[in-house]
Amino acid sequence: MLELTFKSALALHVLAGATALLSGLFAMSLGKKGSKPHNISGIIYYWAMAIVFITTVLFFILKPTQLRYQFFLGIGIVSFYPCWTGRRMLSMKKGVNPLNIDFFAMWLVGAAGLGMLAYGFYCNNKGGDFGQYGILFSIFGVVALANFYGDFKMFIKKTPTHKMFWFLSHGGKMMGSYGAALTAFCVNVVPKYLPDGTPTYIFIMTWTLPGVGMGLVSYFLLKKYRMQFKAKGLM
Repeated sequence: MLELTFKSALALHVLAGATALLSGLFAMSLGKKGSKPHNISGIIYYWAMAIVFITTVLFFILKPTQLRYQFFLGIGIVSFYPCWTGRRMLSMKKGVNPLNIDFFAMWLVGAAGLGMLAYGFYCNNKGGDFGQYGILFSIFGVVALANFYGDFKMFIKKTPTHKMFWFLSHGGKMMGSYGAALTAFCVNVVPKYLPDGTPTYIFIMTWTLPGVGMGLVSYFLLKKYRMQFKAKGLM
């Protein structure tokens, strides 16, 4: 029964993951921001990511001692939190007005970040197969804490710096979520095609470069929008 549950969840996870990657790409590159295609693809991306997160939690519940699913739980949190908060930004167009659930999610991702850093330290000291995961736990622990810190400042001050803060925050969070989702895809797929004896640093590079690449795309794209908003007197 447990194995059937796992296989069913895995099939749903793969389908939702593929849907998220495709719909997220469409929302970022093909649909004009605010247009109906962009909004529809964004909604599909959000709910696909929600299913990915739920099934990731289920994997951990079913196999809590496996290092692979311990890491997937961490990256699941890192990828879904900005997706969830990115959608929440759309309800804050007139000002930052966080609800209790926003604070709960913020503290949860902060606790997850600290937990991943601590576990990364443990894995690095243990060595072996734990070593490469230790590096990844540490990297994504820092990412989780960066998400926590950014939202903590915003929720406490509750004062946007310009009229379009919600737009830039929404875009940055969604692209950060997509980068984490792309990383999870690489973690699942890349090792299957690399030969035995591949150095650990190659694995680390293939698992971190997607996030770095999306970070650069996000930086330059949002910079373009900042310049446009400034020219229109919105910043």
